[in-house]
Amino acid sequence: MTGKFIVIEGLDATGKSTLVAKLAEALNANLLQCPPRLEAPEFIDGDLRSYFDDRPSAQRRAYYRAANLIASEQAEVALQAGHVVMDRYWTSTIAFAALDDDSDLDQEWQGRYPPELLKPDTVILLTIDEENRAKRMRGRGEPVTTEENNLAANTTRRETVLQIYRTFDPIEIDTSDLTRDAVLETVLAVLYRSGLDIIAI
Repeated sequence: MTGKFIVIEGLDATGKSTLVAKLAEALNANLLQCPPRLEAPEFIDGDLRSYFDDRPSAQRRAYYRAANLIASEQAEVALQAGHVVMDRYWTSTIAFAALDDDSDLDQEWQGRYPPELLKPDTVILLTIDEENRAKRMRGRGEPVTTEENNLAANTTRRETVLQIYRTFDPIEIDTSDLTRDAVLETVLAVLYRSGLDIIAI
């Protein structure tokens, strides 16, 4: 039996990481992330994402594009055993490309997947109002990427990223006034209503 490929998207502090873990558990699904966590100790100290996040925009975009192919291959294999819940995917690569002034990647691929990538069965986009987002960001002890810092400081760019996410026709859920458990319940209900066969395998 093959499973369904579900991608969870959203800016930092929307509850994305928590939902990914809880949804994967609820569906007995394989949990993957994009970019996959890969280490290259022979030339960097740490994982590849941290390294390329500090590189010039053209190199960073090339890394994320390649990382999507790896994540796609991982998902295709994992789907043979059951559902896959993925933390970010091609949708994020295109949305965040809008932050690079020299990029036309977001314009070329808005709402579209390259033929070499596996297309998700559904994309869930979590959103949050700015008051709650700022409150959650202050309460987090996790490192924040340069791109996320840029978004926090620029409402216009943040909205641009969200609009590009929306070109992929995601199911959008506002988490502003929802508890973590309520976010999970809402997503499960929405998935069932959408007709996606997501019984735990």
